[in-house]
Amino acid sequence: MSGNGRKQTAVWLVFVQGILAALGIYLLAAVLAALLAVRAVLPEAGVLPMLAAGSFLAVCAGGLLCARRSGWGSLPSALVCAGGFLAVLIAVALLCWEEAAWLGGGGLLLLCAAAGGIAAGLLGGRRRRRGGKRIRSARKAEKVRL
Repeated sequence: MSGNGRKQTAVWLVFVQGILAALGIYLLAAVLAALLAVRAVLPEAGVLPMLAAGSFLAVCAGGLLCARRSGWGSLPSALVCAGGFLAVLIAVALLCWEEAAWLGGGGLLLLCAAAGGIAAGLLGGRRRRRGGKRIRSARKAEKVRL
């Protein structure tokens, strides 16, 4: 337990949660891109940029989750989350495709995911706690004590 009475989550569990959150958001973006392409709302050439934006946003969200909840610092935590997401993405690509042809468009997805991790690390600084409320007059101090 931490000093404020809450249980602390194990560090590895924080990273697993961040990676799973990023994968879930990316899966939703992929399903949305497929749906829009099937309905002819999104042209076929627009699917890859939408997936790239989805990978950026997914890793950024997962990285922010890790950066806020881990004690390692914001940039290292977000980069660990991005690395886990990239490892899963590469593993699935290697299992599904026999050729290395996926590196053409897939390389863009990997770069966008890495950029999302860096962005999450830069944006995910810890929240600063403000100092206690200062009482300006002795009269207000008496009211607070009573």
